[in-house]
Amino acid sequence: MTIASLRATIARYLSGQMSAPVALARLLMASGDAAAVRDAVERAAEASRRNGNGAPDERLRALRALLPEIDPGCARIGQVLREELDRPAEPDVVARTRRLFDRFVAESEEASVALYSLGSPALLAAASEEIVRILQQWKVARPRRTVLDLGCGIGRIAARLAPLVGSVLGIDISRAMIDVARRRCAGFPNVRFEVCAGVDLSMCGDASVDVVLAIDSFPYVVEVGDAAIALHFREAHRVLRDGGDFVLVNFSYRGDVSADRADVLRLATAAGFDVLVPGCAPFALWDGVAFHLGRAKTPDTPP
Repeated sequence: MTIASLRATIARYLSGQMSAPVALARLLMASGDAAAVRDAVERAAEASRRNGNGAPDERLRALRALLPEIDPGCARIGQVLREELDRPAEPDVVARTRRLFDRFVAESEEASVALYSLGSPALLAAASEEIVRILQQWKVARPRRTVLDLGCGIGRIAARLAPLVGSVLGIDISRAMIDVARRRCAGFPNVRFEVCAGVDLSMCGDASVDVVLAIDSFPYVVEVGDAAIALHFREAHRVLRDGGDFVLVNFSYRGDVSADRADVLRLATAAGFDVLVPGCAPFALWDGVAFHLGRAKTPDTPP
């Protein structure tokens, strides 16, 4: 990434288009170099001082304050991502994704599931709480409900849902991620984890769960292709009970929210879902776009 591109990302942050953690994560993803990120931010602060005849504005101060939070493992994940972008395309997307996340979690458990956490347990906890609050507001997280956490990573959402719901099954294609999730959630008897193949939801029976969550995991399904996308929508509908909820946060990483909304509407309609929330950005720390789909109740479905 050129210096000009780094400056452009910082300019988008200063205009209010993203949070400080997300801005630093994007700079790390693009440059793969924590030192370059720090230099770009400090240059922006110096330019602000020169142009404003005073201290940097509040958003720059917030960005600079987070620089020490960039964990060495998070910085190495940025380097791995940069290396991946430079590699030739690999035909087996699932195998490539599994390899990447096995590597990521070895560098930083927190940053492996959310680079915008910068490797900070406190930042990841705050971002995860934002997600769970939305699930509560949407009445998705409720007592006695069974939850399937698709692409569960290190179990960060499962751990926070455990006291609020009946049970959680987390699945992920990365065995290293699942090993960490089992360790981190060992104190929750109503949470379990399984390694999956990443091709369907065959580990769940028909009408066996109340909630399917895909928190920043569906973009990796999208990478596999149209057939995999449609299959996962159909599978989510199959495994949900009547009145169940399918929540996606981030459908893709293509950067076109209008296209994501159109695709989710089309796929949801084809699979038999009602679209309850057609893509909103409800988070302060993260720029995730959330969709809430519902499996319609039949007349005899209990509330």
